[in-house]
Formats: sequence, C-alpha cells, structure tokens
Amino acid sequence: MKSFAIMVLGCKVNDYEATFLRNKMLKDYKEVSFKEAADIYIIFTCCVTNMAEAKTRKMLHKAKANNPDAYVVAIGCLSQIKGDSEDFKDVDLIIGSSKKKDAYELINEHFKGDVVEKLEDVKFENLCLDSYPKKSRCFLKVQDGCNQYCAYCIIPYARGKERSADYEDLIKQAIILSKTNKELVLTGIHTGRYNDGKHNLYDLLKGLSEIEDLKTIRLSSIEINEISDEIIELMKNNSKLAHHLHIPVQSCNDVILKSMNRTYTIEEFINRINYIRKQIPDISISTDLIVGFPGESDELFKDTIENIKKIKFSFIHVFPYSRKKGTKADKFEGHLDSKIKKERVNQIIDINRELILDFNSKFINKELELLIEKKDDNYVYGYVKQYFYVKANGNGNIGDIVKIIVDEVNIDEVLGHVIV
Repeated sequence: MKSFAIMVLGCKVNDYEATFLRNKMLKDYKEVSFKEAADIYIIFTCCVTNMAEAKTRKMLHKAKANNPDAYVVAIGCLSQIKGDSEDFKDVDLIIGSSKKKDAYELINEHFKGDVVEKLEDVKFENLCLDSYPKKSRCFLKVQDGCNQYCAYCIIPYARGKERSADYEDLIKQAIILSKTNKELVLTGIHTGRYNDGKHNLYDLLKGLSEIEDLKTIRLSSIEINEISDEIIELMKNNSKLAHHLHIPVQSCNDVILKSMNRTYTIEEFINRINYIRKQIPDISISTDLIVGFPGESDELFKDTIENIKKIKFSFIHVFPYSRKKGTKADKFEGHLDSKIKKERVNQIIDINRELILDFNSKFINKELELLIEKKDDNYVYGYVKQYFYVKANGNGNIGDIVKIIVDEVNIDEVLGHVIV
C-alpha cells in the first residue's frame, strides 16, 4: 500500500480541508509522519505572514529531501497566489482555492500540473466530513473568502470572494459529527458573514443548538460589528453556546485602524465589548493584534497599550506586521524596522501574561464544564467553555464533558478537580 503524509500550515479552515482529504486518502493509502519517507506528500499552504510562507517553502523542500521520487501536492492560499513561482518548481500538483474537493481524484490519477483558477466566480465547495480524527472537538467549515480587503491582508486575493455553505448541508453534517464529537467549532475566513441566501449566522447557531447530541458550539472568530444582539441573546440563554468570542481588533488606535481599512473606531469596539460583558458577565473575549503597522509611531502604539489595558481581553494573539506584496499596505510609507516590531511584540506578550492571569483567576472556586481532550492515571485535561485549558484531578473519558471546580491559577497552568 502506498503511503502519504500531510502537513497543515495556517488556519482552522486549512485543518478542516485537510481532514476532508485525509479521510478520503485513508481509504486507499497508509498515512505516515511527515518526517518519514512517503510516496505522496501533501502540504496545505499558508500566506498570511512571511513566516508562514517560509514554513511552506521549508516543507516543500523537506518533502523532496525525504523522498526525491515522491509525488508532492501543494494546496491552498500560497499555491493560489504564488503557484507559478520558483518555490513550486518541484511540486507535482498545485491546487489553489478551488478544486480542493477533487484533490483525491487528481492525486489518484497522478495528475501532473496545476488547477489554480481565477477566483472571480468560484463557488463554495462543500467538503462534507463523516468523521474527525479527534474524538472531542471538531471543526465545521461554514464559509470561505473575504470581501473586506484590509490593507495588510493577502487572504482576499488567495481565497476569493465571500461564499457560504448551504444551511441544510451544515445541519446534516453536524448531526453526523455530533455522534462522536460533542463540541463543534464553526470556522471560516469571515465566519460572521455567513449567509446562504436564506439563513444568517444567528439562524445557523440556533439550528445547530437544536441537535441533541451536540453539547457545545463555539465560534472560531468573528468581527465586532457582526455580533448581533440576537446572537448575544442566544449565547446568554442557550447553554450549548460557549461563552467565548475571539474578536480580532488588530489595533487599538483609530489612526491605525483607519489606515488598515478596519470598519470601526476603538470607541465603538469598546462600547460593544461593554455591552456583551453586561449581558454575559463570565464571557471570555480574546483578540488578534498586529503591531508595527506602517506609520505606527511610539505615541500611537502607546495609545494601543492603554486601550488594551482598558478593554482587558482574556488573551491576545500578537503578530508583528508582515509586509505582503500585492496588499495596499505594501505601498504605504513609514514601514518600521523589524527590531522595533519585535520590541513591541514583547511588550504585548508581557501584558498578555497579566491579562491571562487576571481573567483565569476570576474562576477560582467556580464550577465550570470541561471537555476532556486527554487523560492519564490521575488527571483529565481540556478546555472549559470560557476557553482556557485546565488540568483537573479526577476521571473521565476523552470526549466527555465533566463538571470541575477551579482550585488554583498561575501563569503556566490552571488546576482543578472533577466533581464526583
């Protein structure tokens, strides 16, 4: 039996798409580690940062180094925008942001060439999964593409315009997945803009919450101006919706937000966060932040820090601005030295440690629900619905949701115990 290895770089959407292909491949091929010699190497590529591009190039090189005769497949965003570059010269099959549904058949045919198409009229590809490798949390891709064109972002050029999965198809797929996975994470490139022409995101969340076997529904990411009052009301009153929202702010300064082509002011962002917390006091609100954007002076960065402390996120994913050819920001003046960007990242990391400790400490002696993702002789481990990881003394099976009490919080871990 021929072997294959998959390397997934980038976002949860790539993870979902890779799972779809893996499930098909396992019918006829044996999976091995990417470190081993394989007959077929499949790399799900990413272009969101220069580091992501570098990792993709490294994996393409590693595949041929592991086995010079291997059939190498590159799929996804970087394939779409740079598939004709020198970096892909040793790749046998290049698939962009369409035809992913046909990847298995193309590999089987040992097709040599590419299927990178123009994205003007691309439709949503319904990659229906009947199982997920982890028997705890699983992803459900509900949307693809983006129409926002933030100044720093290459993704609209790589993924194409917004498009959504059919509501009925998603409900059917969720019913199947819920038999083995009790938590479902909705993912997409612009998840908050889900709309199949008849149903919006609220309709989808409500429909999913009516699936009996499904115990937790989580949003992977959503923009601040896409969190409607009815979504908040549903989250407030329906225990299946996790009390966690990941809301990318990207900057906490109005000058930079406008330059980035973000669609809100920091005052509007803060006011909306305050409303959400008033409705759901225990909610975790995390974010993405870009530092060192062109034109971000020391004064503007200081304003971002002050507003971060005012907002009090539960945690922050911080990134140094990554210059991308083809984006609007690439042509801006005022690009900053990498040393300055690194220093600012480190400042945010220090603040983030304080934010994590402060948020998690609020739950000491509180009862929470934990989804068991792994276990050993004395402990179970997993995320609670407020999305922080807990090591809890007690028993349970992987995939179970158990009640725990948080006993101790420090910067490295949260400890608790299972309620018997």
